[in-house]
Amino acid sequence: MYDIRRLILLRDLAEHTTMTAVSELHGITTSAVSQQLRILEDEVGAVLTRRQGRVLRLTHAGRVLVDHTSRILAALEEAESAVTATGAAVTGVLTVATFRTAQLPLALPAVARLRAEHSGLRVRLVDLMPVDSVPAVRQQDVDLAITYSYSFRSRDLPLGLSSEFLFSDPLVLLAPAPLRERARQFGLNAMRDVEWIAARDGAPSIASVVFACREAGFAPRIEHRAGSFAGMAEMVEHGLGVAIVPEMAVCERHRALIACTITGGSRQVGVTYRQASLERPAIAAAIRALRSIAQPQRLAS
Repeated sequence: MYDIRRLILLRDLAEHTTMTAVSELHGITTSAVSQQLRILEDEVGAVLTRRQGRVLRLTHAGRVLVDHTSRILAALEEAESAVTATGAAVTGVLTVATFRTAQLPLALPAVARLRAEHSGLRVRLVDLMPVDSVPAVRQQDVDLAITYSYSFRSRDLPLGLSSEFLFSDPLVLLAPAPLRERARQFGLNAMRDVEWIAARDGAPSIASVVFACREAGFAPRIEHRAGSFAGMAEMVEHGLGVAIVPEMAVCERHRALIACTITGGSRQVGVTYRQASLERPAIAAAIRALRSIAQPQRLAS
């Protein structure tokens, strides 16, 4: 019978493509990773990887084994969930990942509710963007994650994961006083000649700015960069330009900067979890808490 720990190393190599990345992920040396994979090849009796430039790619046999590994891990977690579900109490440790702007309105109230209702449950909160939290759920580093995807982008989850929609977070235009009325009267197209404020290149929110402006018939002239939505709002407040941000990210002090909502633009906020873990009482309780807390925002959207 194959060693499940070696199968996991192969699965992670398939995703990260280098021994170094896998060794860092598991906190072991690259030589230990290499040795374990060689043992696995001996057990299987087939070559599982081939070097392609600086990275390792799976052979056909390796891909078949990784596909089965995902199902094996899901079956093991289903078994664990089923056994746990035979107990009446919600206990154990639950790790929840959340992105920054969902902490105050969603994650923290959910954690407080779970702690109050289930004294035997320890809840841990981790600050992670969806680009990191979804792989963390898949790797079982966290139990579930509060995530988002932009309405104009399709989203494919890795095999074995599911996501439940919680509510829609509209995108809004922030503008300094002289430009707000212009935006309200003539829409986003009236902002084609102004300076724009956006996140750094590579940030997910950049796509929302480019998409919205393209729909309005122009490309934004991005002059200023900020590392957070709060930083963007500060720049708008000081007259540096305009910005598109999720409404949930706008604090009370900056609400007056909102000029208009972006037609067809929103973040779809949801909770992502492993399908095999759904029977775990702690997972089910967390999803119920998130649904309940999100309900008013869902109705408002």
